[in-house]
Amino acid sequence: MTPTLNRRIFLAGAAGALAAPSAVTFGVIADVHHGLMPDAHRRLDAFLAEAALRSPDFLIQLGDFCHPTPDARSFAKSWRSFRGPKHNVLGNHDMDYGTKQQIMELWEMPKNYYSFDTGDFHFVVLDFNYLHTPGGFIDFANSNYFGAGKRRDWPNPAQVDWLRADLRSATRPTVIFTHQCVGPFWAKDAHLNRAAVRAVLEAANQEAGWQKVIACFSGHHHTDHHAESGGVHYFLVNSASYYWVGEEYGSLAKYRDPLFTFVKLDPKGMISIEGRPSVFLPPAPSELRHPDAANVTASIAERHVRFQPRTRRAGQD
Repeated sequence: MTPTLNRRIFLAGAAGALAAPSAVTFGVIADVHHGLMPDAHRRLDAFLAEAALRSPDFLIQLGDFCHPTPDARSFAKSWRSFRGPKHNVLGNHDMDYGTKQQIMELWEMPKNYYSFDTGDFHFVVLDFNYLHTPGGFIDFANSNYFGAGKRRDWPNPAQVDWLRADLRSATRPTVIFTHQCVGPFWAKDAHLNRAAVRAVLEAANQEAGWQKVIACFSGHHHTDHHAESGGVHYFLVNSASYYWVGEEYGSLAKYRDPLFTFVKLDPKGMISIEGRPSVFLPPAPSELRHPDAANVTASIAERHVRFQPRTRRAGQD
């Protein structure tokens, strides 16, 4: 074998090794609720401490994190102290005592919806915190969504158009992050205001001819759930802190331990979510005879779900 041929074989092997797809791991925490949950800072710190040991590709918080108020500055500073990439999703309660712009400034969040690539995957962050009024779509601010009923928790039309274009241009398996849910689950009608977004996600898979949008992760509902529709896996990530049982039942059914999870995306076709068990501090929803008791848990379940990786044909990028 000639030196030239040896070199060609070596370079071809090196190029193949560089092109080999690799897994992406990210840490997720949802609905910590600083300003309402007394030990919210401790719960965030537990997540950050574990993330520091693991060094995931990025962290993301799914909203209802804190308010743009002076007492939240040290909480936000802790979040920003993590040395790796961090991403934020706006939740409705983040605008209880301020505006979107104010909370985005505290988090150092340049845009309320955007996309980014990590490894062999594409990620999209969306914002459903709009009031749908006869005059148009209005940002949540200073608790203006309370009492708005079905007029709240909408995506604005410009965002839906942007999402459609972003997904059409995406060439990698895609994961969506939202606060309010998109997919179906046991809370009836919870997702209807986001039907246009769900249609875009599922249409993207049909148009592409492969499972381009593989998953959507949401918070907001303080529950652990998984459903599949139109080729998209919809996950609800449980709150780090509690389940809201309503004032008539004592408001907060607190979790003993902070909840968060780490997710691994294997480009060969597997989404793995680490389980994290805890229990309700008494009284639990079942002890209160709460109507949701059979559906709620103080844990995050371990899950392993498959998606169909894109098969590349000769001549394709």
